Amino acid sequence: MKTSDLFTEIQPGNFRPKLTYQDHVMLSGSCFAEHIHHKLLRYKYKVYGNPFGILFNPASIARSFERIAKKEYFHADELVQADGLYHSMDHHGSFSAPDKEAVLTNINNQIDQAAEHLSKSRFLFVSLGTTRVYRYKSTGLVAGNCHKIPQVHFEEESLSVDQCINELSRIYQHVKAISPTASLIWTVSPVRYLKEGLISNQRSKSTLIVAIDQFLKEHTDTSYFEAYEIMIDQLRDYRYYAKDLVHPSEVAIDIIWEHFTQTYIDPQEHTHHPSIEKVRRAMEHRFLHENTKSEKVFAEAQLKIIHQLEAIFPEMNWKEERQYFFHLIEPD
Repeated sequence: MKTSDLFTEIQPGNFRPKLTYQDHVMLSGSCFAEHIHHKLLRYKYKVYGNPFGILFNPASIARSFERIAKKEYFHADELVQADGLYHSMDHHGSFSAPDKEAVLTNINNQIDQAAEHLSKSRFLFVSLGTTRVYRYKSTGLVAGNCHKIPQVHFEEESLSVDQCINELSRIYQHVKAISPTASLIWTVSPVRYLKEGLISNQRSKSTLIVAIDQFLKEHTDTSYFEAYEIMIDQLRDYRYYAKDLVHPSEVAIDIIWEHFTQTYIDPQEHTHHPSIEKVRRAMEHRFLHENTKSEKVFAEAQLKIIHQLEAIFPEMNWKEERQYFFHLIEPD
């Protein structure tokens, strides 16, 4: 028996058209969407991720796109104060802050930026995490994040298949209102929500998968990326999980990312990833001794690579990298 016979390898899909460096792409949803966003950002794609922060359930994601599509800005009376911070119940805690006006400004700026980016986006990836939702009693609305507010203020429920399909339809309609030609790709997050319990987590993921499957039959201009299936089948081993045994490890994310690139990214563009990765890793390199000749030679070599990539992709922004390596050559 060959080693390759000991696991089931999921083959990349034949998705068309492929993502290029000229395309805009947007991601929304669970922390898995964050991982793919960071990868695309690392390799210099025109990407925008999670304008409301990490969201897990389809109802909250649908509400985020509704407000983006309608440019429905947030007002002070929609914020909740708890633990010395102002929170939006529709947003991740990364938007929370002690200054109410600062929170509103940040939130509403993100709506403008997201609407602008989405209007130009050729691809939208939506990562769904769970059907478990928490309805905030004060408003009757599903909360995107509970912000550690006592559970007595929420009602817990699970969305049915039909309810999920309805939320997917809302996402679809609001996205198409802004970007009629955008390709929507659904995915189910491979993160295990053990707080719900193993059985509840599996039921939740199954409900999302069934809902997406039914939605795809009615909307052939949308598709599905099998991140969840890669994680639980091809990578069915605890070594592919982080220490919390909930989130995929860096190795697992890299494997899923490679599958993602083969499915969605133009092969010609993919050939430039190693050069870009070399520059990014060079920025992460730390010298034992500063201001040495070898450090300057190293920096000059990276600037040469950047110059070569700029000649191929003049629209790429290398400002951060240039500043870093110029500082190594001519420190303050």
